[in-house]
Amino acid sequence: MVQLLSAVAAISLTLAATVCAHSTQLLEKRAAHCAALTYNAIAPGQYPVLDCPPFDQDPQVQEWLKLVDMTKVPVYPPSIEGGCPPNNVGVHPDRCWWTCQKCTAPDDVVTCPKTNTWGLTYDDGPSPESIRLYDDLLQHNQKATLFVVGSRVVSYPETLKRAYKEGHHIAIHTWSHTYMTSLSNEQVVAELMWTRKAIFDTIGVTPLYWRPPFGDVDNRIRNIATQLGLKTSIWTQGFDTNDWTVVTGTPYQTIIDKFKTWLTKIPTMETGFIVLQHDVFRQQVDVALNGILPIAYATKGLTMQPIAQCLNDGKPYKEGSGTFQLGSGNNQSNDNNNNNNTNNTGRDGGKSAAVDNTPVTPLIVTGASMVFMIVAAHVL
Repeated sequence: MVQLLSAVAAISLTLAATVCAHSTQLLEKRAAHCAALTYNAIAPGQYPVLDCPPFDQDPQVQEWLKLVDMTKVPVYPPSIEGGCPPNNVGVHPDRCWWTCQKCTAPDDVVTCPKTNTWGLTYDDGPSPESIRLYDDLLQHNQKATLFVVGSRVVSYPETLKRAYKEGHHIAIHTWSHTYMTSLSNEQVVAELMWTRKAIFDTIGVTPLYWRPPFGDVDNRIRNIATQLGLKTSIWTQGFDTNDWTVVTGTPYQTIIDKFKTWLTKIPTMETGFIVLQHDVFRQQVDVALNGILPIAYATKGLTMQPIAQCLNDGKPYKEGSGTFQLGSGNNQSNDNNNNNNTNNTGRDGGKSAAVDNTPVTPLIVTGASMVFMIVAAHVL
């Protein structure tokens, strides 16, 4: 059964890449599917339905809710799928809503402090395509921050184990990749905590960093995340690769040319920067491996680091450093100490396709594999 689920997940990701042009319809179908679900108690060792916001009446969520003092949470109306009102009418100036006001809070992680320093991040994994990315990063002794989706963690646990073993910084990207401002306070807790639990159950550490899908965060969501011990991390304004568009037909060269324009801007900046990239689809990993990363490796004076590294945070997990090490995995030029070790978790003689991604047990319902495919639309 677990082999079947893993196969369905891999096939779904492949199919998703062919249907992303119909993203609006897919999102509507996903919303309808999730809305039609009825609550069933989640047994020990199981997880919520993949890619749907978890039910907040579950006893486990009720326990997590005790960690948040809701009287301290600012009151703002939930958005409609992160959408902004016309001319932002009715949006309180103190809401600090990144989506609509492009507002960042003082504690948001949006840049690296040192100049010429790139906070290297990838969202939405782990996926079958993540393996090729990890292979390349390993070869170049390069570490990254990986913002992982809880539903993908329970689908590809061995892939996450490999990333953690190789010293990448693992962080939270919610359970179902939903617009966070569209959720109730209780749903926000469920999204963050089920993902945190899935990560802990898989690699034994508790991340202290998270990134809101689409960057959709306001002071209500920040407050809840902060009370749960999480640091809100976005990306530097203007440093979104838009690599999701290659899935729908944008030429790779368009993304690469955009990246090249940054190389002239970076030396003039007063800080470093954090870039948004993804590792869920083949095309996204292709543009990274065949375009962006080779150029970055060859650029003298440019330092690529995980976010925790650029912030000089040696303890990015509740338990401490885990496998993460300050000072390791800093790519500063094309003069790298290549590491061709092929004896790594999740690899079979270095052959990516041989990774054992036997999933742990999510709570699967009829149509869940369809929802897994629909999640492809979340990067559009």
